[in-house]
Amino acid sequence: MRFKLSQAENPSHTAPVTCVGWSSTEEVYSAGDDNILLSWSVSNNTSSKVAQFHKDLYPTDMQFLPRTSGSVGKHGDIILITAADGKFHILNRNGRIERSIEAHKGAVLVGQWSNDGSGLLTGGEDGVIKIWSRSGMLRSTVVSSDNSIYSACWSPDSQSIAYTQGKCIVIKQLAPNTKPLKWKAHEGIVLCLAWSSASELLVSGGEDCRYRVWDSNGRQMFSSMLHDNHIVSLAWSPAGDLFAVGSYNTLRLCNYSGWSRSLEKPITGCIYNMSWSADGTQLAAACANGHVLFAHVIERNVHYANFTASLTERKIVTVHDVQEEAFEVLDIPDRVIQMTMKYSHLVLTTPTQCYIYNTTNWNTPVIFDLKEGSVILLLLAEKHMLLVEKHNINLYNYQGRLIATPRWPNMRLETLKISHISLSSDTLVVRDAGDPKIVYIIDLISSRSAGGDNTQKVEHTMNISQISLDQWGPATNRNMAVLDKAKDLYIVSVKATNKTFCKLGRKIESYQWNTEENLIAAIQDTQLIVWYCPQASYDATLLKLCSFYYDSPELGRGPRISDFIGSSVSVRKADGSLINVFISPLPSILLKYIQENKWTEALNLCRSMNNTTLWACLAVLSTQCNQTNDSISIAEEAFANINHYEKVYYIKYIKNIENSVQQKAALALLGGKHQEAESILLHNGMVFQAIWTNIQLYHWTRALELAIKHKTHIDTVLYLRKQYLNILGKPENNNQFIGIQENVKYDDEKVKEKIDLEMKKMNKTA
Repeated sequence: MRFKLSQAENPSHTAPVTCVGWSSTEEVYSAGDDNILLSWSVSNNTSSKVAQFHKDLYPTDMQFLPRTSGSVGKHGDIILITAADGKFHILNRNGRIERSIEAHKGAVLVGQWSNDGSGLLTGGEDGVIKIWSRSGMLRSTVVSSDNSIYSACWSPDSQSIAYTQGKCIVIKQLAPNTKPLKWKAHEGIVLCLAWSSASELLVSGGEDCRYRVWDSNGRQMFSSMLHDNHIVSLAWSPAGDLFAVGSYNTLRLCNYSGWSRSLEKPITGCIYNMSWSADGTQLAAACANGHVLFAHVIERNVHYANFTASLTERKIVTVHDVQEEAFEVLDIPDRVIQMTMKYSHLVLTTPTQCYIYNTTNWNTPVIFDLKEGSVILLLLAEKHMLLVEKHNINLYNYQGRLIATPRWPNMRLETLKISHISLSSDTLVVRDAGDPKIVYIIDLISSRSAGGDNTQKVEHTMNISQISLDQWGPATNRNMAVLDKAKDLYIVSVKATNKTFCKLGRKIESYQWNTEENLIAAIQDTQLIVWYCPQASYDATLLKLCSFYYDSPELGRGPRISDFIGSSVSVRKADGSLINVFISPLPSILLKYIQENKWTEALNLCRSMNNTTLWACLAVLSTQCNQTNDSISIAEEAFANINHYEKVYYIKYIKNIENSVQQKAALALLGGKHQEAESILLHNGMVFQAIWTNIQLYHWTRALELAIKHKTHIDTVLYLRKQYLNILGKPENNNQFIGIQENVKYDDEKVKEKIDLEMKKMNKTA
């Protein structure tokens, strides 16, 4: 991936260009010290004059109002321009100044709209940062310091700001009475700062000639090599996967983790300001020699199986079949914006159309017109694909036919991130735009509209940062992996009646599902871990046996999983190099046998290999399938081979249970499906057994809830809880038990008699 640069033969500005901004994906505005506002056509690098400013107006920063706000000015787009005379100006698209506001003493060095477009901030030489309404009314003065504010930016949620203060960076919450986070970032003065709304990372550049990447807690993720000159401008791409670095006669394209993808040395002088187009394929840069430099991202690559597709030019895609050593050149009529390849299909989008290629036939793609022409996200599943535009989201099959238009509450597509949505062949999951603890689960099979009653809501206890669905197996076994802000990874069965978050691991930096089987690879701290059987998350001992650990110094610091295809995990190191870690193919073979209901073959594989990991996977999967006598016997043998004798004895006990309902519930408990076991018992009127099961699992609150709901055995739960606390020698601290103990009186002897009677009944039916 690299930049392809272009610029006009002669500079249109007669003085240094200080700021640029995108009006649309084909039009750029520029302003400079010659007091002129120009409009540029990106396709042919020609400019036209929009407005002549007053001779004392020297622009320092410019930004168009984000379209996410859903409203524009009287004449279209609203433009914010800050100036060296201490004012900022709000302009319309035609360059007419609608309003000028005295903001600072000295030059206003930075002006930024908030990400939601509801307000703006300004920072100046006087060391002050002010927050303003969209119309230019002062809301608050949030910072007053002795250092000039060279750069400032909004957080992704627009609830806090980051700004430079000498050699330091400060993150300040806008909520009152909150302590700012401050750390030393560079050895010289920090000149520029940018905060990605997608990846939530910060990048800074300074007079020490380095750029550095930080997380939102001030932890350094990357520090660059020493450059020849000061780093004076930075800009994140909208998707948050790339950022650009500008210096004297230098333009660098970097991956989000910091390592450099390409380095260009244009003759531009200092690059004062940069701005990405909304689709993330183009960059405009303001140059000290009067030029506006345009850079197009080319040589983007996507890989799948034995195919690699590369965007060699703006409109040309080259596909390389490494197995057959064959090349296909695809000439697209318009520039390519999005490009994804999975499940034997290559999908491209341009500003107006979508192209679907099958890997077996590159000559006749399926082509259909886009509704808006601005695809933000492109997701592929085995049977269909999802196109997310600014105001539309549509599900298409690979013949280009529209099959569903998903809807969910609080839907704001313009702010949707790739980490907050996931697609499988039967399910779509999306994180709520307003409450990051909520995920909506949308069934894509039951109705073509995929809305209304087909949408379920599940809530986590912490803010969620990433969600992802597994891709294989029946819809009834569909699982979702959830990574929260505490870096804890959970797995949730999306089809279960009661959604339970089962923890897989902690300190997870990145993770991915396998494309061919339901395996998960994750970076845990600096270690690679692969869970062959994530369903074992209910038992930490079994989960460890069903896992592969790779701990090698070659991974370095801050590795990320790039891809997980077949038996190969691709790990991207912090320096950009790629490491392929190969795992055993045997668990995948075992999973395929079980998916195809070939239990005999699965058992023979484990017997012949006699591998502890295989036996552990077989033990878990045989208890979680639709249990038959064969699978129960297989589970018994598997647990015996991993020395889990307590489970072998429990299986023997299950086999002797004559009551089919109790046997089914006991099997569900063995497979870690506690809520399913409870549902089975309650559905068959066995309330005491359901309460007793929860007590045995120390789910005291749930046991009390069932007793109150069914108005029976409340005294039993209270009595057993009291006995339990007496053994531990601890007082009651559960408010629900404290509240009900005051209203319920019981006799210990009568409760003991009642329990004995119920136990005799239970044993008799068993």
